[in-house]
Amino acid sequence: MNIIFIILFMSLIIAIAITLWLLKINIEKSDKFKTIQILNEMLDKMGFNPIEIIYCNKHLSLALNNKETKLAIIEDFNPNNRSYFKYKEVALSFIEKIEKSTCTKIHYLKKGEKKVLNIYPINNEINNFIHKIYSLSLIKKIQTKFPQQKFTLFDSSDWECSYFWAYSEKDNNFAYLKTGSNFQFGKINLRREHFTIDTKYKYFEAPIFGINQQLFNYNNDFLFELFNSMLSSIKEKYGEIKANSIYYDNYNNIIYLTNAINSMQSVNLEKVYEINYKDNRISFELEDKSTTINYIAKNQQILDFEDFIIDYNLKKIANSFCYNIDKLINTTTHTKFIIDFTRERIIYCANLNKINSFNYMVISFNNLKDICIKKSSTKYFARITTKDKETIDITCDKKEIAQYIEAQISKHVLR
Repeated sequence: MNIIFIILFMSLIIAIAITLWLLKINIEKSDKFKTIQILNEMLDKMGFNPIEIIYCNKHLSLALNNKETKLAIIEDFNPNNRSYFKYKEVALSFIEKIEKSTCTKIHYLKKGEKKVLNIYPINNEINNFIHKIYSLSLIKKIQTKFPQQKFTLFDSSDWECSYFWAYSEKDNNFAYLKTGSNFQFGKINLRREHFTIDTKYKYFEAPIFGINQQLFNYNNDFLFELFNSMLSSIKEKYGEIKANSIYYDNYNNIIYLTNAINSMQSVNLEKVYEINYKDNRISFELEDKSTTINYIAKNQQILDFEDFIIDYNLKKIANSFCYNIDKLINTTTHTKFIIDFTRERIIYCANLNKINSFNYMVISFNNLKDICIKKSSTKYFARITTKDKETIDITCDKKEIAQYIEAQISKHVLR
């Protein structure tokens, strides 16, 4: 009997506690709503014209004006007794930094003096508001630094805005600001630099202060919007090598690889030392040899890219190649033999799918002495000897290719 009484008594105590807790929450919500409503009317009469008011606690509320240029700090405001409260306005441009520790902090300048506003308790609504007002301050700073730019997309690296990003959809300029004791600004054009965007894995890489590095994003939407904007711009401006896959900026010698869904890679071929292919990856080793950019691609896109590089390399030596007269012979997958009747020369090209390893040999018709077919293991090759006593072996995937080379040289050159 005593046990049952104790259980009933404890249940009653718990029920009363829950009721009081819910009552407290409802009272706090009522006080919050009432405070915000009265503050909105009062600030409007004062000419502040708020567009957002945040109730932090019974001692502190914050407000943002409709021009998004000022923060109002209202302390010790009692909606039932409005005769006494503390009020100050802070220009957003005077906010120096925000910080999370035991509480949330806003560091700002007021009349040349450094001030700190401590805010607690911390919740998502308050933190999102503080991040927003600091971001607005940084937007103003970055637009002032680059007045000729019209930036349309903005984001930060983290809540505290260690770095702040700004992007112009009109001309693809990407500006950045490093905050801290000294603000540092920089700007690049994403159509002139190496960059990587992958919205699936939330990966963004670009050169910041001259160093290629991963850029973190606080707002996930920024990366999606950036990807879509860049893809649209590239499709509009540059030659299509392969639809929704490869685009080429011939003027700046930059190629863009994309799956047109979530990933994009730009490569400035002038700054590439070597290209390597392995499994489902294309690796670009840059000139300093300490930086490698990897692009994950399906097999067909890799093959299409290799075809582009082969054509790119061939144009270096045969830009005005005449396909009606001259002969371009595929000897192996990545080697070609050219009989250039137009200029009376032969050209043997190797490693055509590479950059630095790509090489070729040019020999004039006048220097050719003899040609014959040889076999080594399972491979056939056409052996050319010159009057300078050089020997060049042209390896071929098939015997018929070697025979064709021999026939063309014997008939048209060694007559």
